[in-house]
Amino acid sequence: MSKTIVGQIFIALFVFWIASGSLAYGADYEQRLRAPEEKYESKLAVLDILKRFSWKGDFRFRYQVDKRDQTAGKTLDRSRWRIRFRLGSTIHLYEDLDIGFRMVTGGVGSQTSANITLDGGFGNKSLSIDRAFFKWNPKPFTLEGGKFPPPFMKSELIWDSDVNVEGVSEQFSHKIGSTHLKLIVGQFIVNEINPGDDIKLFAYQGVLQQQTGFGKFDVALAYYDYADHEDPGSAPTGAVSNVTRSEVKVVNLIGQWSEFVYGKPLRVFGEYAKNTGSLAPGQPDLDTAWQAGFAYGKSGKKFADWDLRLIYRLVQTEAVLDALADSDFHSGLNNSRGFEVGAGLGLRKGIKLALTYFNTQEERGPRDEKETLELDLMFKF
Repeated sequence: MSKTIVGQIFIALFVFWIASGSLAYGADYEQRLRAPEEKYESKLAVLDILKRFSWKGDFRFRYQVDKRDQTAGKTLDRSRWRIRFRLGSTIHLYEDLDIGFRMVTGGVGSQTSANITLDGGFGNKSLSIDRAFFKWNPKPFTLEGGKFPPPFMKSELIWDSDVNVEGVSEQFSHKIGSTHLKLIVGQFIVNEINPGDDIKLFAYQGVLQQQTGFGKFDVALAYYDYADHEDPGSAPTGAVSNVTRSEVKVVNLIGQWSEFVYGKPLRVFGEYAKNTGSLAPGQPDLDTAWQAGFAYGKSGKKFADWDLRLIYRLVQTEAVLDALADSDFHSGLNNSRGFEVGAGLGLRKGIKLALTYFNTQEERGPRDEKETLELDLMFKF
């Protein structure tokens, strides 16, 4: 082979080596340039996911005193420290679709309270899920399913503030000028019983909200039908059941007026409920409940803001399903009447002190007088 040919081959190999090295270096250089860009894009994707989450929670530290005096001579004088912690999130999947959940203190089955009493030798306290739901809102319709807050205009005469229903709810909302109309329907499972018929709640409510030059008026008419509640079947211990075997089919009317007075919100309200279901044989016709009261001011937004409220309530023996009503008023029992007085004082944004006092007794029958005092330090975030 001639020297000329060898030289040409050597030159060709040298050029190929240089070219392949340059290509490798270029690919590596390009990859190193893209690495920060890909890392940045990955962070943006994570941030986009996090933006879909809305978090909300609160912590309450309570000192509670209970006193009880009965005709039979039995008395109760108890004081205790209690806590409640709640943390929940709503995940915005789409513009009209959300998924939500919330964790709370308290064990499974405590539907009207998330309080935990501080005792048990410093033992750990439990958390449970009290909300897990989807909410689809192609306006003006709303479809909600799972475990979620009662979607109705309500008070604690029917619904304790800690209760979350389980099932499906449909809502329709329509505005005509300053008038807002709502129709709310719900189908809920109260207890799944085997063998026997499940206890179900079929609920219907119409709401009228009217803004006027004299304030805002809200009126709501509801019908709560607890189907198969009169048959206790074989409900598990501690479940919502009816030992009197009376039907519970409650008509509920709520009216309230609200307006700003001297720079603070004032709300005056009244409510009436009647159980239209058939009562158990021999059960007296004690099937009505009502309450009236007012609330003035708002606390927890800034230092030294405040609020006051006063409620008088009467609940006859067969008026409402007491297992789901206010658990603080007369220990959550029907056949009760009395006052609730409350006040709040803001310490700074999201922090306030609250004081609530209950003075109740039996609506009729032997004397059973109860007093409850709750002093709360509350944090919202």
